[in-house]
Amino acid sequence: MNGPLLLKDLPILRDIDNKSDQIALGNELQLTMIKGKSKLLPECFQTAAYALNLHIRGKWTARINHQKYKIEAPCVSSILINQAVSLMEASHDTIQYVLGFTPKFAEDLHLNLPGTAHARAYMRPILPLTKQQMRVIAHYFSLLREIIMTENATNAREIALDLVRSMIHYIYGLYNPAFQQLYSLSRSEELAGKFLALVELHSHEHHHIDWYADELCLTPKYVANTVKRITGRTAGNCINENLIRQAELLLHTTTLSIQQIADRLGFCNQSHFGTFFRRYKGMSPREYREGK
Repeated sequence: MNGPLLLKDLPILRDIDNKSDQIALGNELQLTMIKGKSKLLPECFQTAAYALNLHIRGKWTARINHQKYKIEAPCVSSILINQAVSLMEASHDTIQYVLGFTPKFAEDLHLNLPGTAHARAYMRPILPLTKQQMRVIAHYFSLLREIIMTENATNAREIALDLVRSMIHYIYGLYNPAFQQLYSLSRSEELAGKFLALVELHSHEHHHIDWYADELCLTPKYVANTVKRITGRTAGNCINENLIRQAELLLHTTTLSIQQIADRLGFCNQSHFGTFFRRYKGMSPREYREGK
């Protein structure tokens, strides 16, 4: 229907194809070109950052949160934080561009998306594209590359935030009514997505499923069973993994004391926070901060 993609029509490929396949903006944002099956990633991993993957050519098979997907270019795939990903197969001619960014960068985007956007990205991570839509997104990637590569761009981060914010709004705008009907979420999938969105916003305040169940006007047991069935993870693990991610971010990027971090993440005291952190990371918050 769309016809073959002409790589020469995609601006980012013209000037990066034979150069470095990876560029970064500090430690927060990275653009990577991957040909064939990625040698940069293990076969199975849990995501520690967000990623938008622009699939330009080829076919892939992957599992995302225990769900098997056949991915065929042109399309975009969205990978959220703390998702289990298994890369299974890739045709020899595959080309994709990956935009990865940290939770801190994502927080600073201040996205104003519909309430169902998170649920849709989690449950329907693959979005088919037309040739024209592919070109538009490729232009975003190209502009991001130019900003990152510009020497002495003191406002590069702010420009990158604006570009990524605009691109994400453009991508979500592609979920037109026909696509929504074709890829509509079941009630259980929508519930799991809403729960995960609440966890991202409120896990630093609320550590127990009861609060989330109240917000969703459902019983804790029903929410727990639904989340486990849809995501393969317990509701408690979803909350705790989000807390750990925030703790790691604060320990790495701020000078807040351990007590201040414990307070910010809703722990009753530093000792409780330390016990919680050690259970998941195998070391104390202080040891983690010091790189031991």
